Amino acid sequence: MLNVAPGVPFDVEIGATPTTGYVWQLPELPSGIELVGSDFRPGPSNRPGDGGTQVFHLRTQQPGHFRLLFILKRRWEAEAVQSKLIEIEAR
Repeated sequence: MLNVAPGVPFDVEIGATPTTGYVWQLPELPSGIELVGSDFRPGPSNRPGDGGTQVFHLRTQQPGHFRLLFILKRRWEAEAVQSKLIEIEAR
């Protein structure tokens, strides 16, 4: 569970290796959550093909309990190979 203040931006960080074609996606946002942006931060070695961290920049628009379901998949494939559920408590 991630505790945040309503209206204050926060980040969700998930390990990723986008050079494989697999990227984390947030296909659906619950009402009350805003996706501000996302980016990728390479790992310390910064060598081609190495993993890093995919960062989602989010903000809650109101107090409440929210569930964010992230899926790992290639954009051209229908099925996800992994998912992560992150629970957010904004108060």
